[in-house]
Amino acid sequence: MSPDPLAVAERAARAGGAVLMRWLGDDELQVAYKDARANLVTVADQQSQAAVTREILAAFPGHGIIGEEGTAGNSGSAYEWYVDPLDGTTNYTHGLPFFCVSVALRAAGATVAGVVYDPLHDELFSAARGAGAFRNGPAGHNTALRASATARLERSLVVAQAQSVDPAEIRAYAVLVERLMHVAGGVRSLGSPALTLCAIAAGRLEAYCEYAMDAWDIAAGQLILEEAGGRLTTFTGAPHTSADRADIIATNGFIHDSLINALKGLPTP
Repeated sequence: MSPDPLAVAERAARAGGAVLMRWLGDDELQVAYKDARANLVTVADQQSQAAVTREILAAFPGHGIIGEEGTAGNSGSAYEWYVDPLDGTTNYTHGLPFFCVSVALRAAGATVAGVVYDPLHDELFSAARGAGAFRNGPAGHNTALRASATARLERSLVVAQAQSVDPAEIRAYAVLVERLMHVAGGVRSLGSPALTLCAIAAGRLEAYCEYAMDAWDIAAGQLILEEAGGRLTTFTGAPHTSADRADIIATNGFIHDSLINALKGLPTP
């Protein structure tokens, strides 16, 4: 009998999370920059991805892994794992308690299993396509996730994020936030896309908007959100089913059309 992909994803995410907890707050943590100031990478990212990779390839040696910190396994496989070993690196390096490990398996053009693990709070969010979404908390209880029933945009808490040194992207983000401030009940920037999507799935937020998102950032969270009754599309409302980079809007479902209408005509980076 072949291994259960969701169980493998859970083990892999927890293995990556254990690495993050070992390095958290360590004065010897090595930090480098991918650009002038906004995009960080640490030895914790790299070691977490190595731990995730080991778990996945031990169970599925013929699969491919596409991670934020590199690729591994069989690059020609029909089974591709998208891994963000530390989503929220800037938060992590500052000791801000909002970061996670994200692991998703895509096959036949769809994400079939996804796990997002918050090791600091020992919260694991998971979903298999068609089987619902769940939260496993510190007490070990599995709880079904359901997005909030808030149906009015002006009563909704919305997240908008950007992580860039590009002037055009910064301007587009500023305009997006200004528009949201006029229509939403509140606007936040949390710094971890995968964990933000899970917060919508758990009913803690209503929506999230961000430009140019990669599959390792959102694949697992998108599946978890959709299995919890939420929606994720492009800014035009088109379905986002590929692993391509995309500008995305995610909501509890009830305010989705209202949010898309409110953001029409915005400049894109």
